Amino acid sequence: MKSVCVAAGLLWLSFVPPAMGQGGHGPAFGLATPTLPQGGWNYNSTLMSVGTGERSLMTRQSLWYGLTEHLQLNASVPVALRSTPASPTTRGGTMMGGLSSLEISTYWRFHRQYLGVGKRFESTLLVGGLYPTRDYVQGRRSGPGVHLAAVTGYASRSVYAWAGGGYQHYAARDGDRPGDLRYGSLVFGWRPGYFRRASTPDWRLFVEALGESVGPEQHDGSAVSGSGGEKLFVGPTTLGLYGAWGLSAGLLIPMYQDVPQVQEENLRLMFNFTYWF
Repeated sequence: MKSVCVAAGLLWLSFVPPAMGQGGHGPAFGLATPTLPQGGWNYNSTLMSVGTGERSLMTRQSLWYGLTEHLQLNASVPVALRSTPASPTTRGGTMMGGLSSLEISTYWRFHRQYLGVGKRFESTLLVGGLYPTRDYVQGRRSGPGVHLAAVTGYASRSVYAWAGGGYQHYAARDGDRPGDLRYGSLVFGWRPGYFRRASTPDWRLFVEALGESVGPEQHDGSAVSGSGGEKLFVGPTTLGLYGAWGLSAGLLIPMYQDVPQVQEENLRLMFNFTYWF
């Protein structure tokens, strides 16, 4: 946890000149609509930490490609640095895959309406396939999974607002699988006027809310009593852009939890480095 906090602190103190119009950027945890330009590539290295008494720590390496202006292909690989006996069923960051699954996905921005100079209303659909790389509970590993999500919202040079929701399901393996995940996210963003000038860094500030509902897990083909539940998180995040580089960081604080005690969280942390090429 100390290393995560240090990294986030360095992010806030770092100085970066203005961005050059990268695509595919957005909030740290919630769903958003942007996709890469046609032919554009994006590499993400993400550090995520979830605390449930013991704190898990993992990285996720992601490669994104803009097949067209509105269709993006993605591949994402997790690497666990510190595991806990029973990690919560979540995606960590909704745009970046589950905590322990390989993911191949596509984003399709199927709607865009221009409302003025630099202002647009748009919607994006996400479809992904997942393959677990480790046990979700000690001795239990599920089969492959699927992730479906949709998000819509408004974006301009100064204000952003996105609302969306998703569903994640894993097939059973030897009668075992985690519960289905249903979630919704709200994101409000602001790009202060100072950061819209050519001579200053380009920073965006976000407030993100994430609600999750997890169904009961299955063991030997039967539902596990007392598993699953609901959670609600709210927290601040930030995104800084400069040329081909991007840095983002943020935290989510649990506001409501109705889950088994072993699944209760104290804080979610994320730090992300992005390079466009």
